[in-house]
Amino acid sequence: MTDTDLERRINFLRLLLIIGLVFLHYGAFPGSDRSPFRGYGDTATPIATFVNSFFLFLFFSAVPVLSAISGYLFFKSMNPTPGFYLKRYRSRVHSVLLPMLSWNAFVVVLFIGIAALWPDSPLQSIITYDVEKLGIGSTLNALVGITRHPVNFQFWFLHDLLLTVLISPLLGLLIRKAPYVGLVGIGAAWLVDYDFVIFFRPDVLFFFYLGGMARLRYWNLDFVSARNGVVLMAIYVVLIGLRTLAPAFIPEDGTLGEFLYGPGTRLLRVLGVAAFWGCAPLLMNTFWGRRVTALGAVAFFLHSIHWPLNQFIKEGLARVIPGNGDAALLLNYFATIAITLAVALLIAKLMTTFTPRLFSHLSGGRSINWSAASEASKRRDAVTPAIGGARTPVAEG
Repeated sequence: MTDTDLERRINFLRLLLIIGLVFLHYGAFPGSDRSPFRGYGDTATPIATFVNSFFLFLFFSAVPVLSAISGYLFFKSMNPTPGFYLKRYRSRVHSVLLPMLSWNAFVVVLFIGIAALWPDSPLQSIITYDVEKLGIGSTLNALVGITRHPVNFQFWFLHDLLLTVLISPLLGLLIRKAPYVGLVGIGAAWLVDYDFVIFFRPDVLFFFYLGGMARLRYWNLDFVSARNGVVLMAIYVVLIGLRTLAPAFIPEDGTLGEFLYGPGTRLLRVLGVAAFWGCAPLLMNTFWGRRVTALGAVAFFLHSIHWPLNQFIKEGLARVIPGNGDAALLLNYFATIAITLAVALLIAKLMTTFTPRLFSHLSGGRSINWSAASEASKRRDAVTPAIGGARTPVAEG
């Protein structure tokens, strides 16, 4: 695989899987407290419940794939010196930490404004922080996520990524000296969901390590052919469907249920990683795939803005198009996702036009040439020119 092919595949997968997170982070239906994480159950809206949970489980592989890509790119051109790691630390401060702080601060200020202007607003329940009672500890948590998720809860991923980068010298040493000892040890912790106290979840650590191994041990990145990728994706989709339906037939408190809903579900993510990676060359050369590939640079921005934006849109649609049946809920579901994506892209385009430096900061140092991206999306062999500045996807991850 050439660097060009790798760059295009990474651009495609990054944005595709962030779009997947928009599905995953839809949450419960308006007026319901049933979490889609529970899967299918005996409800008055079985079709809508299945669809919501199905897409949630399907895109559980998003964080593993993105973490593996980050690990692979992090160790690109690696040399085991302090200078190498210091350079990577400085890069992540600008491309991850500072944008995360800015986004979280914006959301805190936004909800302070909502509390002041509309004290009884139900919108305040979207976040888990009481903005009228923020102390030093809760403010730090809201901005960085020290002992609980940041106010933008999807930034738990960035929190864990930053911690993984901090211990990267140890990970690099393990990969070079005892790669499979590290893989088995970290993999076992991931399988039993042990978070090493400092992480929110072990997913980022394990798949970052796996991506680092792929880079430093020179694994063949074409280990799954496009044809086999389609087969794996078909198997993955069927298993996700069965996993979604399982709670209706297999109790959670039994031996089988404890395995299926814990380690069994986590193991499905490994299959998802192989399936998405293998399918990418076919998907990215479709009409929509070329457009996703060309706009890969907007992935970080979309990850940052889609929540709580989607929650505002979901609640607004529920008021405009009320209803509690399958059809009404599915309309709300897909309309929320579509409008969230459209609004996020519109804001990104406006910001790159009128406030390009602010957009670059909020997107981790990335910039977008929309005209060039549009032209690139029309060519099957195009390399996306949409990423500007020093931080390219292959160089920085």
